[in-house]
Amino acid sequence: MVVRDMILVVAFLGVAVFGFFVMKRLDNFLDGNRKRMEQEKKKKEPSCVMLTADMTDEEIIKNIRTYEKQRGVAYIAFYQDEDELFDGKR
Repeated sequence: MVVRDMILVVAFLGVAVFGFFVMKRLDNFLDGNRKRMEQEKKKKEPSCVMLTADMTDEEIIKNIRTYEKQRGVAYIAFYQDEDELFDGKR
């Protein structure tokens, strides 16, 4: 009876240790997969934000801050319609 109990304990410990290593590898795989998916998602996000004259100052600032949180540093460039730019002002 004692030998059978010892075999059961050793078998259980073996399964527990094996399960620990399998779960550790699975955790590493899932973590790497999650990071890769986040990078792909970031690439799919728009790299620019349209700020129109119809927006209030608060809305513009909110959009800029949201973009910075998602993408990091934001650089702002101002453009004007080409028609307005060269409309008799050459």
